[in-house]
Amino acid sequence: MKSIADINAIREQMRSKVLIRDNAKDGETHVFVGMGTSGLEHGAVEVFNAFVDEISSRCIKNVRISRTGSLGKSEIEPVAEVALPGEAPVRYGNLTPDKVKEIVENHVVGGKPVSAYVVK
Repeated sequence: MKSIADINAIREQMRSKVLIRDNAKDGETHVFVGMGTSGLEHGAVEVFNAFVDEISSRCIKNVRISRTGSLGKSEIEPVAEVALPGEAPVRYGNLTPDKVKEIVENHVVGGKPVSAYVVK
């Protein structure tokens, strides 16, 4: 059994992860992760969790992460879309948690899409 202090610490740690999954507001970057049947079969949950972990561990503000239905063809799953404020969304395919780190660093933080993972 965990102590009350342990439970409170876990709650505070999870609070930041829950907050970045709320609805987006104007001026925020929004990340959509395709969680359709095919996406789930190919690792979309791990990709979604990688976005949440990477954004929260870096304490990046003004980013929301949402689950959505299918975003692409099954052969390019898992798929995510990054929409920076005022810019056209960029869709990424064949994602892994390691690729997510690169996308967060270069696109979400740096504003430059990672062309190697972009799909049309």
